[in-house]
Parts: sequence; structure tokens; C-alpha cells
Amino acid sequence: MKIDKLVKQITKKLDAEGLYYEVSGDQYTFIISPTCTIHTNHCTIEIHKNSITVNERPVADIEEMMEEVMEVEGGVYVD
Repeated sequence: MKIDKLVKQITKKLDAEGLYYEVSGDQYTFIISPTCTIHTNHCTIEIHKNSITVNERPVADIEEMMEEVMEVEGGVYVD
């Protein structure tokens, strides 16, 4: 999956939970380096190619990422 599509999926999930976030990078920087960092109030989500980490812990997919983020942010993620 292209990194820009993965970033869009992640930001859509964050929006659905009402979380504040900032994305470092855009479609032009993704071409140069397939890396993106998304900062929430208490988490750092890093995407490199198809791997995702939350606060430097690897996660298997977007659903597990959201569970980790919501645990740290103080909410409960329900898919």
C-alpha cells in the first residue's frame, strides 16, 4: 500500500475518534522518503513503508495502532 493512502486511513481513524494530531510530511515528501510521523497529544505514530509504530512499539495493523493510541490518550477504541 502506498504511504499516502496509509496516512489517509490513519488520519480518518483519528478524526473519527476526535483526536488532535499533526502530520509531518505530505504527498511530495512521501515520494522522496516513504516515511511519515503523526503526533497526537500523547503519542508518536511513525510509518515507514508498510510498518507502523506507536511510541516506538511496533503494531501489526491500523486497528492495533488505534487500540494503542486510545489506551495512551485515555479512551476506548471500538471498531
